[in-house]
Amino acid sequence: MKDRYIRADELTHMTGLSLSTIWRLEQDEAFPRRRSLGLSAVGWLESEISNWLTSRPIPRRGSHDV
Repeated sequence: MKDRYIRADELTHMTGLSLSTIWRLEQDEAFPRRRSLGLSAVGWLESEISNWLTSRPIPRRGSHDV
């Protein structure tokens, strides 16, 4: 599979997280880092995001997750 960069709107849709939450996780080194694509453009590698998503624990019933 060819890797591709995803932009912020697709990232928030894939993860269900806000950009501010993603930024905080990046600062804590708990989320894949964004990469510069140009002077004012950033993106995330789809493979890194997919790996991050699959590494997350599955919420149990009755947890606070919706």
